[in-house]
Amino acid sequence: MIQLDNATSFTSAFSVLTFIETLDAFYTDVSYWYVNRVIPGLFMGDDRLIIARDNQRIAGVALGKRGDESKLRCIRVHPDYQNSGLGVRLIDAMLDQLEDSKPGVTVAEELFHRYSRMFITRYGFALTAVTKGRYRPRKLEYGYNGA
Repeated sequence: MIQLDNATSFTSAFSVLTFIETLDAFYTDVSYWYVNRVIPGLFMGDDRLIIARDNQRIAGVALGKRGDESKLRCIRVHPDYQNSGLGVRLIDAMLDQLEDSKPGVTVAEELFHRYSRMFITRYGFALTAVTKGRYRPRKLEYGYNGA
């Protein structure tokens, strides 16, 4: 059974670094961002990290941010657990953590079709921006809820 846990230590935050690095294809230098922005934010209280584990195996993660802006920063599900409902569980849990049903979120163009229907129909998110070159040259990033 997959367990969702809130990261509360440096050890648990660093335990997902290799998993997060798989997003480098969509977000250049994602490991630098994670280590230098997210992990400090976790311990300053602005950022949130939920880790989904199947026994000791990482099945997925959700990153969020509270504070000046509320943002759903990242949802990542291991390929072995995709289409199992785990992504929805992670999003629901993160929305509860953020205490915001409509946080800002951006999606890379390659992932747009995977998330757009769910964001709009299940969560009522509004597509508010399409930006070229936001994170990668010549690539589109779709922003919801003012992101």
